[in-house]
Amino acid sequence: MLRVCPALLAVLILALAGACSAEESPFNVDFFCGWGGCYRPMQWTPVEIGIGSTLAEPFAGAVILSAPQDGLNTLNIRHRFVLTPDIYLHLPLVTKFAFAADRCSINLIDAKRGRTVWDQKYDLWGRTTRDRMLTAVTENDMLIGHVGGSKFGLLRLPKQSVCRQRQGGRGRVYLGDKLPRMVPWDWTGFVSLDLLILYDPDWNQFNPHQLNAIAQWISNGGRLLLVLGSHPLPANNPIGQLLPVEARQVKEITVDPQMLRKWDLDPGESETVAGWPLLAKPTAGLCYTDSSEADECLFAVGYAGFGRAGVLAFDPSTMTDRQRAKSSEFWVNRITAVLEDDHPQTAGGAFPRDSRPSRRSRNQRDLMLPLRTIEFAEDATRSGQTSQNISHYEVGLAQAANNAVMNYLYKGIRPLSIWWVILLLTVLAVLLGPFDYIILKGKGRLPLTWLTCTFWIALFTVGAYYGVEFLRGGEMEMRVVSVLDGIENNSLAWSTNYCGLFAPRSDDYRLKNLKKNQWWSGIAPTQQSIWSYQREGSARRIYCEQDDGGNRPESLPINIWTIQCLLNESPLERLPYTAQVERSGDEIIVNISNESDAPILSGYVLFDGDRGISFGTVPPEANKQFRGALRNVTTWRSYDANRLRNSYYGGRSSGYSDSFKREDAFFAQGSMQRTQAISAYLEHGAAVVCVEYVQAPVSFAVDARSCKYDHIQLARLVVFPREQNEETGNDQNQESE
Repeated sequence: MLRVCPALLAVLILALAGACSAEESPFNVDFFCGWGGCYRPMQWTPVEIGIGSTLAEPFAGAVILSAPQDGLNTLNIRHRFVLTPDIYLHLPLVTKFAFAADRCSINLIDAKRGRTVWDQKYDLWGRTTRDRMLTAVTENDMLIGHVGGSKFGLLRLPKQSVCRQRQGGRGRVYLGDKLPRMVPWDWTGFVSLDLLILYDPDWNQFNPHQLNAIAQWISNGGRLLLVLGSHPLPANNPIGQLLPVEARQVKEITVDPQMLRKWDLDPGESETVAGWPLLAKPTAGLCYTDSSEADECLFAVGYAGFGRAGVLAFDPSTMTDRQRAKSSEFWVNRITAVLEDDHPQTAGGAFPRDSRPSRRSRNQRDLMLPLRTIEFAEDATRSGQTSQNISHYEVGLAQAANNAVMNYLYKGIRPLSIWWVILLLTVLAVLLGPFDYIILKGKGRLPLTWLTCTFWIALFTVGAYYGVEFLRGGEMEMRVVSVLDGIENNSLAWSTNYCGLFAPRSDDYRLKNLKKNQWWSGIAPTQQSIWSYQREGSARRIYCEQDDGGNRPESLPINIWTIQCLLNESPLERLPYTAQVERSGDEIIVNISNESDAPILSGYVLFDGDRGISFGTVPPEANKQFRGALRNVTTWRSYDANRLRNSYYGGRSSGYSDSFKREDAFFAQGSMQRTQAISAYLEHGAAVVCVEYVQAPVSFAVDARSCKYDHIQLARLVVFPREQNEETGNDQNQESE
């Protein structure tokens, strides 16, 4: 008993000392993640870190956020900051969380001394749903972000609506709220959303980074519903510049019963509201409008880059109280108009009218549908939606396409032949058995067997390591599959790179020539079904610096046993080529201007109905014209999309495709939303010029003495064909198909 008391006293003193040191920490750190705590596994998710302190002097430091982003990779993000005394610092970051990620850690580092001054681990996946900081949104569920007012029953929407997936499944609708000051500063913070609702936002509460982030996200395939109210939209707002309509002066508007009925509201009497009549921009591509009897546009949906934006000209909460009973039907009606493109109306200069009959296959019609849409349900809990297993996650079509692309990235590495293993074990067995016994017995030293066995095992361990390094050695190789997408006369294009780096020696590697606006993360092959109890260790680590609108890798630890796969997403100023398409009946004339240092291997011009023409090579820095008659062509709209869908929904365990096809990258993570938008542009009369480059230069490189680069670059340009009035003569660069 006398011995136990001093030990207990020592433990108590240490516990009190630790508690006192924790209380004396000058830092107070807050941590929030997701949209209302909701996130999509393995996709970019916003994270807000707030730091306060009792320091008397400015503090220069860095915050390190570490969390598993998938089953193989742990993403470590570093962000530098300067903390001013008595001023609360808000740090908006973006990261990725794996499904059932157990925890993440946050460390504060002193920039001068390089030591940790504060650290904390947060449990993300508790034993019960009440203990979890994050809610995983499955592929059958819809995630809607909401910023601004919450009037007119908007908060009831998740209880009276369900998500309907393209393949027929049903799931929940999540509404994630954020205050204006908590809105992400980077476009990647919105990637996990199916729709963003800005309800009468006070634009003075946003900073330019937030507005630019929303505009970039929309141009890359995001969906926006903007509700105008008491706050006018400034002319220099980047979101307003991207919208397909502009708001005129506010005035009293009469919403007639016919319009109310169309919006699933009470059509008993007309409603008078204060609104901003909408006017289509000259170059806008509108696909849906609702106008009053006085020909005042009250609601419009149009394409903005590769995304879609819907604008409601008034605040619906200003209508009479009798309309509130059907508010959920109203929101479902408006959201459906933004998500779906079932209205063949065309207006403005961007969508040319085409009277030719469209011949669309079933797969093409599927491409026109969003991955997820919404429908009204009086009681979402009794609507027959698919029951959600909180411990189970099914990957989607984009991840299945990721696996197909990684088939190509992993092609450069082969497993060791089993005969090497058999040979090694046989030789070791001979040395440890008959050889060791005969030698030691002949010298009368059999008791030294324990020493010789240790020697042989150590020798084979070292020899196996360097032997494998020799067998797997060779030239460092970087495999890249790039997808570049742009729209004619649009100032912004987008790039997605799928990279696989093989290193002959285990070491930490770095990339160079990185641009500030690039967003890097790891990607890994994923099984179709993921269970929380099968959580992997995420042994690979990626160290990134996140600032200036990008997430750039600082260090890539790579070993000789595998390939490190990376995903890079970034906006581009322009594509490496331009194209003009003219149409004279069934004859197509395309002029290609290759502005790259690499030649164009081949390409095709695609119209709606899988009709188009193919063309050949275009030398670097050259212009070339091709002519041809429309004919049926096999493209990603017919064969590859269907193959990927069947490979995923057919019940395969891994989601891998049998072989990599170029167009698989069009459906992978980071490119699929643009593929859907391009398919919709084709529906509205546009054309797309698709090309493939031969070993195009890569904008980044490995910081090593030598590295082999294998680059497949695919590019798509949406163009608006012109009808040829006069016959164009042939020239020396003209070819016929």
